[in-house]
Amino acid sequence: MNHQIEIRDIEPIRVAFMRYKGVATEANKVFPNVFKSIQGKANGAPFFCYYVMDQETKIGEMELCVPTAEMPNRNGVTVKDMPRIKAVCVTHVGSYETMQYAYEAIDRYARENNLTLQPPFREVYIKGPGMFLKGNPDKYITEILFPVKEGE
Repeated sequence: MNHQIEIRDIEPIRVAFMRYKGVATEANKVFPNVFKSIQGKANGAPFFCYYVMDQETKIGEMELCVPTAEMPNRNGVTVKDMPRIKAVCVTHVGSYETMQYAYEAIDRYARENNLTLQPPFREVYIKGPGMFLKGNPDKYITEILFPVKEGE
């Protein structure tokens, strides 16, 4: 699998979000609450922002984020401005089951270029399963952004 890696400046973005701690694959069950809280009025691709992730258990601490100008109307969903970051970026096309290859490519790139990656990292869901239809996992598009320590 060939992953194109680049370093980009990611602009600040305002998001509605909720905190989640648990099994990462279960986060999709509560993610719709963020969309409902803003009446579905997103103005960008939704993403998960991972602060801690145990690779063995897949249990993590994350924020489930949706870019929006709306004020959320539900408990547990608030807004914040995500800061500008410089990040190592890779676009993964395909099912979520094969995303580990994109992560391995990022790790390899960081080692080869002496870059220090720091959390939180983001998985931006450009194209994925819809709310009602699963879609074709081979056509999912996920952008992975790993912030680079400033000064590198």
